[in-house]
Amino acid sequence: MKIFTLRYAQIGLALIIAVLLITAFSTSAAASGPIYHTVQPGQTLYSIAMWYGTSVWAISCANGLYNPNYVYAGQVLVIPQGYLGGGCAPAHKPMPYPQPVKWYPHPAPKPGCFYTVRWGDHLFRIALRYGVPWTVIAQANGLYNGNYIYAGQVLRVPCTW
Repeated sequence: MKIFTLRYAQIGLALIIAVLLITAFSTSAAASGPIYHTVQPGQTLYSIAMWYGTSVWAISCANGLYNPNYVYAGQVLVIPQGYLGGGCAPAHKPMPYPQPVKWYPHPAPKPGCFYTVRWGDHLFRIALRYGVPWTVIAQANGLYNGNYIYAGQVLRVPCTW
């Protein structure tokens, strides 16, 4: 009888040790949720990465940091588990490169009276000079905003004489 109880005790102890070892080595960060770290004064992204056993690239990628040298005290970072050496999906789409502006020359002036805008001119004062409403000049030149005229611009003014 003592043999069976001693054998059961050994099996029970072996099972307990096995369960403890399995739980100690199989803790999954994904199962427990994401890890958050609040940056303390003097910490760098490198020191945080070494503390959690990941890479600077993985942390900066997970947080959408474009400059991994710029972290500040009080900033909350998401810490990914493991080393992510590959590329990462950006946090948002980057701005597209600006397209070159297409230049269209002004159409040739139609017959009528013309005025070259000088610095400080207003469409209203030009209209007073020619005796027509400013809206007529704006319409004749295709101006959607009567305030947007510039020095050197040639305006067609419908002549009344």
